[in-house]
Formats: sequence, C-alpha cells, structure tokens
Amino acid sequence: MVASKRLDSLFCEMMESILIIDSSKGSILWTNPCACVTFGFEKGEFVGQHFTCLFPPGSEIEAAHVLNEVVCADGVFVTQSFNRKDGNVLYMDLTASLIPWDGESTAILAVLREASERKELEELRLESERLKSFSELSAGVAHHFNNMLQVIIGFAGLAKTELESSETSGTLRKLEQIIVSATTAAGAIRSLQEFSRCGQTIASLSRDIVDLKILTKRAIDLCVLWWKTRTENNKIAISIVTDLKEGCYARVNQDHILEVMTNLIKNAVESLFEAGTIEVGVNHENDEAVFFVRDSGIGINKDDLKRIFDPFWTTKGPRKSGLGLASSLGIVKQNGGVITVESSEGQGSIFKVRFPLITAPDDYKLGELSEAATRGMTVLVIDEEEKVLEALGSGLISQGNVVHTVSTIQEGFKILDTNDVDVIISDEAFKDISGWDFGRELKRRFSEMNREKPHLILLTAWGVGETHSEKMKRTGVDCVLAKPITIEKLIHHMREILSGNT
Repeated sequence: MVASKRLDSLFCEMMESILIIDSSKGSILWTNPCACVTFGFEKGEFVGQHFTCLFPPGSEIEAAHVLNEVVCADGVFVTQSFNRKDGNVLYMDLTASLIPWDGESTAILAVLREASERKELEELRLESERLKSFSELSAGVAHHFNNMLQVIIGFAGLAKTELESSETSGTLRKLEQIIVSATTAAGAIRSLQEFSRCGQTIASLSRDIVDLKILTKRAIDLCVLWWKTRTENNKIAISIVTDLKEGCYARVNQDHILEVMTNLIKNAVESLFEAGTIEVGVNHENDEAVFFVRDSGIGINKDDLKRIFDPFWTTKGPRKSGLGLASSLGIVKQNGGVITVESSEGQGSIFKVRFPLITAPDDYKLGELSEAATRGMTVLVIDEEEKVLEALGSGLISQGNVVHTVSTIQEGFKILDTNDVDVIISDEAFKDISGWDFGRELKRRFSEMNREKPHLILLTAWGVGETHSEKMKRTGVDCVLAKPITIEKLIHHMREILSGNT
C-alpha cells in the first residue's frame, strides 16, 4: 500500500503509460491513470492481469521474451504492437528495467509511449522507397521489352517475306525466335508484376515451400534489366557470376523474399563505381538454406557496418531514403530468417540471408490420365478479345480438341446448355462480371441441375498473385494462369486438372 501511494505521487500525472510488473510471475502490480486510458481498462481490472494480455496474437516479439530480456539484461527497449481492451491495436515504444520492490524482491518498471505517428511516417517512407525501386525497375523492363518487340517485329517481317516468296527454309527458325522473344518479354512483365505486390502486408500473405534457386534466377533476371540501363548510362562494365546449388528450399513468402533479393543485388550494383563482379548464389549450410550476394565494390567501414540496418540511415546521399536494408531486415525476420553482412573498406561485401532448410518436396509424378484426358477434349473458350479467341481456339483445335469460342458469359451458358464440355477457359475480367463471379454462377447452376461441373481455368493479364485455395473452392475455379501462355502449357495444365493432379 505504501509503495502504491509513493508510485501515485511519482507517476500519476505522467503522460506516458506506466506499468509495474511482477518479474517472476508476469502479472501487473500497479498502473498509472494514463495506462488505464490508453489501454481501455479500469484500474481495478487492469491490476492482476498478466502482461501477455497486452500482446496481440502473432506479435513481433513475445511477452515472455520481453520479460526474460529485462530480468537477464537488466533492461530492454522494443517498438511493437499492443492490444487495447476493445481489441484495437496500438503501436508503442516500450522501455523496461528492473527496480527494487517490496523489500528484497524486484519488479519491472515498463514505460510505454505512443509511436503510431512515427510508424505511419516510416510506412510512408517505405512505400516511397518501393515506388522509387519500382520506377527504376520499370525503366529497365521497358528498355528490355522494346528490344524484344524489335526482335519480334523484325523476324515476323522476315518470315512474312519468306512465305510470300516461297523460300521457307529459314522460316521455322524465325518463328521459333519470335516465340522465345515474346516469352522473354512476358517473363520481364511478370517479374515486374510480382515485384509490385511486395508492398502488401506480410502477415496477409501465406508462406509456401520455395526453391530459392528458381527465385534467385527471377531476381537476377529482373535486376539485369535495371542495371543494364544504369551501367550503359554510367559506362560501367559489370559481370555477374552465379553459384546456384540444388535443393535449397525454404518456407517463405516468395513475393517478399524476391523484394529482398532484388534489393541486395541492386545495392551490390550501386557499390561498384568502376568495372567489377557480383556473385549471386544459393547453397545449404548445415540445416540452413542460404541466399548470398558478394560484390567487389568499395566495401563498408567498421563504424558504418554497425548502422546499415538502421531505418533512414544511408551513405548514398540525400537522394536515397536509407530504408532498403531496414525493410529487408524486417521482411527476413517476418519469414523466420536471419540477414548478415561481412565487409571491409576496399574489399567488397557479402550479404547472406539464411532460412531453415526445408526437405525438398517429392518429385511431382503425373498420375494416370482419366478417359477424358486421353482423348481430344471438348473446350469452351470465353474472351472479349477477338484475336485472343482466334489464337486460343485455333491452337487448341490444332491439337485435336473440339473447341467452342464465345465472347460473353451469356453466350457461354448457351453453349453449356446444349453441349458436354470438359474444360472452360475464361478470361478473369469482363466488362460486366469477373471470372470469379462466373465461377460461382457456374457452380450454382450445375449443382441445381445435379450435373458435374466442367473444370474452369481463368486466364489473367494482371499476373498471378496470391491465390487462396479456399477462394478457388468457393468459386469453382480449378486453376489461374497468367497471359501470355503457350498452347502446349495450357494443354498440359488442362490434362493435369482432368487427371486430378492439381
């Protein structure tokens, strides 16, 4: 009682939230009025609760860890989310240390200060940095894309001339080059679409088993487009060496780790002020899958090395925000990994990102095809673009399938009323309805008729992002594929769906 009165006189008028916590049990012993207002508790119900009641599920730092750090290290400072009684979340700075309490025992003095405005500012700056990176990468992609279009137009013109003159001995090679160039250009756009999704909240995206070798190749492809444009302007010759080991699997969110990879590769490029080499690779060390970037650049001095992951700190001048590495550190931690750096002035740097190594998935084996998959399929193609319909329809017919093509959902239902269809291939977006809504209506109608619903594949020009299995189940969608896609790959996916291997 005496201690409580002394605390009231010391901390009652303070604008920070003050808590006294039992260092052995974790229960709240005392709180000031500001803490009651901040967290929405009456003082009588606040005292006696466990400190963990303030930590939302999935917190960045566990309450027990904070308590242990205070007891073991005699103090701690963290910034993270805290719960109000009404369920709303606050972003606060927590400073905590041990104090004498009730004779020979000790307690924890915790001071919490509102940090939401600073968090909003940091998020705004992070988003600004992402937009800047997106702009830089877009310029590189546009440069590369125009080159690929030039190849396509050039070879298409040559092939047309050869066909007109009946000298077709080299036409097949030119057509193959057109397909390769178009596929390469599509890959560049797809990588940019994936990068643009990196700003989504990490917690909202699932983690999957990812082959870091494949993801690293995509990051390199994306960055090459950027640095070729940059180095052509700056007249710097950069060579890249890869060391990509097999079997480097980790459970991560691939979009966000792609952001980390591209950021580290871009940093390596920016460290080179003259001709140099960048080595990018993945390997496994003990029980960890490791992604690394090594450069022959200017290196980092000992004092700067301690601060490179601090938000807003940079050696690159006022045009840089200093958020790239801080953002990467947060993403890696959220994905259960660790990021480290080794460097010395004039000797270059090596950044390593480590994740727990996941056992490689079993090799995918195609099962026995169903009867429908072993014969020519009956396919309904729905797309508003006439040329897309013509290309898909002609391609599927050339492979021995029966194909119906229509430009509206309404026409599609008329075909379904009078024909048995194995697979429907539909655009994801129409003027008056989405492909997902079409899937729901398709599922409802066939359920009412007690008929088996045709399989539904959606084609999207917006890139394939996070596709939730529950959403697909609800809407009757079997597969979502990104345009452009070759007829061979499309038929492969159709056969997999019909055989039950998706």
